[in-house]
Amino acid sequence: MKYNPVSFWRKAISDAMGREEDVIYKIDANGFEIPHPSESGLFTRSLGEMKGQVSDWRSSIEGRDESVHVVEFQDRYEIHLDHYDPYKKPIHHLVYDSPKYGFAAAIAVSAIALALMKKLSGR
Repeated sequence: MKYNPVSFWRKAISDAMGREEDVIYKIDANGFEIPHPSESGLFTRSLGEMKGQVSDWRSSIEGRDESVHVVEFQDRYEIHLDHYDPYKKPIHHLVYDSPKYGFAAAIAVSAIALALMKKLSGR
């Protein structure tokens, strides 16, 4: 059985919206290959926290702040909903969905702002 990429990933997105995280193996229980997220036209390549993955994919949800994040591994896809779409609300995404990176970004921005204020004040 060959899956329709758009139908398959639309259902996966719908399912992800009702769960915390879902795992989709690249070969299903019947031995059929799951279509790659890029084949659906619903996802764009993205960045994510390094966990040994091959790549990351995201899909914005129209009319919502959330986004669907697919983390691609050699044998599977892990799919979950991010509270904030990094393309719509990047700061919120860093703080709530990537707190490790959000904290580092906040420190970097603060350091840059402090350096600029010192330079502008002549110190």
